[in-house]
Amino acid sequence: MSFLEDFQASLEPLPNILQRKYALLRDLDKSLQGVQRQNEQRCLQEIEEFKEGVKSGSIAPGTSLSKFSDEAQDEQKHAIRIADEKVALAVQAYDLVSVNVYFVIEFVPRVEIFV
Repeated sequence: MSFLEDFQASLEPLPNILQRKYALLRDLDKSLQGVQRQNEQRCLQEIEEFKEGVKSGSIAPGTSLSKFSDEAQDEQKHAIRIADEKVALAVQAYDLVSVNVYFVIEFVPRVEIFV
């Protein structure tokens, strides 16, 4: 098998690999949107509960909400982990394509000289 035939054979699985990575990215998008929506609702609820506490007098006026609940913070951390995973997948997809494009740009014209 020639060098170019080897390269062509290495390209054949690329569309399927990219398709799987993009499908996983879409799944992660859906998951991230769900976590973000849930976290937004939780934070809004906690803010409302704080406001009600101030109105009812159970929380002194001038007191600030120093932080959201541990559950809200855990959801935010989970969202960050999902986003990090999406970035890693996007980098992998970029690298797969980039290596092959670089090869075509740099080496194919040189090989054609010798053919």
